[in-house]
Amino acid sequence: MMNNGQRLEVMISRLPEPERWKLLQNAIDSRVELDDRTVCSLDSRMQGLLFLQDHITNRKARIEFARSKKHMPYLREAAGSRNVWMTDREFSELVEQNDSETLACFARSEQMRPHHLLYIEYKLAVDPHREASLATAYDAMIAAKKSIEARGTTGEVALIRLAKAALEGSADVETLIYSRAPGAVSVSNGDPRGLWHAYMNLRRLDRKTLVGLLNDVGTSTTGPVMTSRFSPRAVH
Repeated sequence: MMNNGQRLEVMISRLPEPERWKLLQNAIDSRVELDDRTVCSLDSRMQGLLFLQDHITNRKARIEFARSKKHMPYLREAAGSRNVWMTDREFSELVEQNDSETLACFARSEQMRPHHLLYIEYKLAVDPHREASLATAYDAMIAAKKSIEARGTTGEVALIRLAKAALEGSADVETLIYSRAPGAVSVSNGDPRGLWHAYMNLRRLDRKTLVGLLNDVGTSTTGPVMTSRFSPRAVH
């Protein structure tokens, strides 16, 4: 038996365009829950209309749409700036895509995990895009602050701040990392992805090493790495 979303998909595929739009608007007004397959079966404009609605979740469909450069930038951001979060594995795919415009599409989503927003802020500061309608590094910074306020400072936030401090030449941090985890942070040669790679390397360390490293950093620096205290419980 088909659910409401599947029935809508069949009906839309068979109707002329004016009726398709009317049916879609009725679905929006009645808050019909659509599965990702149904949403992805719609054309770009119809998906864009859906993604402008705050009650439309469909996280995976939103991510797929926002990542595709075939869609208009403001619709990509409509998809990526609402109801979107990612695992580190999903975000790693986005990082390796290495496209500032695509990352900017997610920069205003306060549901994104704080360390992902901090990476987006860093990427957009180092390698800004030229699309006026998309978020900037400043927008990502604001979203990151709001996300941290809502969630608290996580272990992931502490680690990406640690990686950033090492990459930006903090001698104390660099020395501590080298002594406890040699090779975890390497020279990025200006590639912003070096920050994410360093974070992932630190993340793979065992809990004892991580806790010791972060505690040592906390006692050796008053800089931005430890602006909020790290809780060992947040690691792994």
